[in-house]
Amino acid sequence: MKKLIQILFILISIITITNGQTIYVAESVTEQNEPINAHNYWEIEPWGKSLFIILDSENQDIEGNIVYLFIDKYTDGKYQPYDSKSINIKEKNRRIKYDYKFTETGKYKLYYINVSQEKLASTVVTISEKIRKQNATVKRSNYYDNIKLIFCEKVLVGGTPIGITKKASLRENGGQIYVKLTNFSPLKTEVILVDFWRKEYRSFEYDEYMESKKFRIDPEWSDTYFKYKFPKAGEYKIVIYNQEEVLIKTGYINVLN
Repeated sequence: MKKLIQILFILISIITITNGQTIYVAESVTEQNEPINAHNYWEIEPWGKSLFIILDSENQDIEGNIVYLFIDKYTDGKYQPYDSKSINIKEKNRRIKYDYKFTETGKYKLYYINVSQEKLASTVVTISEKIRKQNATVKRSNYYDNIKLIFCEKVLVGGTPIGITKKASLRENGGQIYVKLTNFSPLKTEVILVDFWRKEYRSFEYDEYMESKKFRIDPEWSDTYFKYKFPKAGEYKIVIYNQEEVLIKTGYINVLN
């Protein structure tokens, strides 16, 4: 009798997780939540990496208005509870996603469960620390001679700029703008330092210091971008340096009321 119960439990488990639903761990998604660049092995930086955990039910809508994502971590020879999230489903959908930031290396089991405590799908993903190449930090500004700086209204997944402009508006978008750097070679710096200067009324110089910002990047990247919100109208100059305070690029933008 005990053996029969075990067999039935195994059969139920197999049926539960083989109903055509699959979990993908991807770097990004389309507008229809289709995975882009999905893998079961990822390398992360010391500060972690955000990945989309996608439940794909293929040809059928996901039932119910809520599902639960459980994350177990392999510790001491077995998977143990590590984290869990609840996801509200606002409308019928065949794919749902959760943007989860992994901050620790290890082996993880990911699975979705519905309100009836049925396991919809599961997968295992391995998170390792990224092996960093020894890139010497640039100490000569002429390395960045061909770098391009643009201001734009938005940057899509993948780095495509939308609405390239030389102006920002406090009234239309609250003074928010994206700044994108593009180079032909790796930027070779772990941080970019940005100084913001403003030209005071009737001044010939950008002599009003506003603030400085620091953004961490991968030195192997050849392009990067950041978002900034200008506090008030005026003519601005932004000066960007690498971690050795070598000049990367200077840009100018007019912020309107």
